Amino acid sequence: MRVGIVAEYYRPWPGGISEHVHHQAEELERRGHEVTIVTGPAPEGWVDEGRSVQRLGFAYEFTSNGALSRLVLGNYLLHFRRTLRVHHFDVLHVHAPMDPFLPIGAVYAAECPVVGTFHANFDPGALWDGLYRWARPLTSPAWHRLAARIAVAPAARESIGHYFDGEVQIVPNGVDTERFRPDVEKLPQLASPARRVLFVGRADPRKGLPILLRAFPEIRRRVAGAELVVVGVGEDEVAADLSGLDSEVRKSIRFEGYAAPEDMARYYASCDVFCSPATGQESQGIVLLEAMAAGRPPVAFAIPGYRDVVSDGVDGCLIEKPTAEALAERLSRLLDHPAQISAMGTEGRKTALQYSWPRVVQQVEAIYKEVCGRSSA
Repeated sequence: MRVGIVAEYYRPWPGGISEHVHHQAEELERRGHEVTIVTGPAPEGWVDEGRSVQRLGFAYEFTSNGALSRLVLGNYLLHFRRTLRVHHFDVLHVHAPMDPFLPIGAVYAAECPVVGTFHANFDPGALWDGLYRWARPLTSPAWHRLAARIAVAPAARESIGHYFDGEVQIVPNGVDTERFRPDVEKLPQLASPARRVLFVGRADPRKGLPILLRAFPEIRRRVAGAELVVVGVGEDEVAADLSGLDSEVRKSIRFEGYAAPEDMARYYASCDVFCSPATGQESQGIVLLEAMAAGRPPVAFAIPGYRDVVSDGVDGCLIEKPTAEALAERLSRLLDHPAQISAMGTEGRKTALQYSWPRVVQQVEAIYKEVCGRSSA
């Protein structure tokens, strides 16, 4: 089957959708399908290796839903149908299919069955009202053009369900359980003995890194030698949050910046627990699944989306109050009990295996066959 995957975000852009698209394509290819990813531009010098990727337009970046986002613009929209027709796709899978301009443009331009996956968890507001209610003459026909609709979690289904009626199936984000394993070799710079907390994410406000930084002095006071490893954020991006910390605390925080995807498993393996202090608008949390697959229990706030993945006290910790004090107390208590970390890590690995990419893509493949069968009929 010739499968096209359209996404505003793809590597090297960091984030859940980029990783979802990468692993979806990889597993589909492993199952014998011919896959082409259609996406926006990449930074100068970036090379797409080992996969068919078509880059279109130019990117306009902005902040939306508490995260850095982008729009892919360009004259490709004037001949999008001709661009897609060259590939002779049997099915086109569009991520965030109602978003302008690349995703919704692909929905309208497609001449084959279109499957749409919804990732976003959001509260109704002016932005979404404008896009889905006031622009309904544009978005409603696109919604009805979708041969199948998927949401990665109940929270994402509920969010889009505020504006559109119709069936939306749940097919979760997956995790590469072969790459993320408990026995992966540690990174040399993190090989020395220490109680380490790992943060992976962007500097977006909703990811909650400032809360973790405020909690860390108390963690250091209660857990001797505790360290914090921050991946995906540069020290300069949170300079204001660091200014109030004393020098000893700051020395125990390592900012690793952007990490290559092939190194991520080693970061999890080099730390004891994973912390995702996101405060909302998370559909599921791929980083939670990566940590659990690596046998590292996640500690997070009990927000919608995260509750669907983590069982508090079993394979991770969920905190009801999204405060620095509550976060410091729970992390300190867990770091002081290595046996509990080990037990939660074992259970987390079991949970992650339920989300392995082969299992997830098997569900996606079944949907492809169904919509292509309907189209043929």
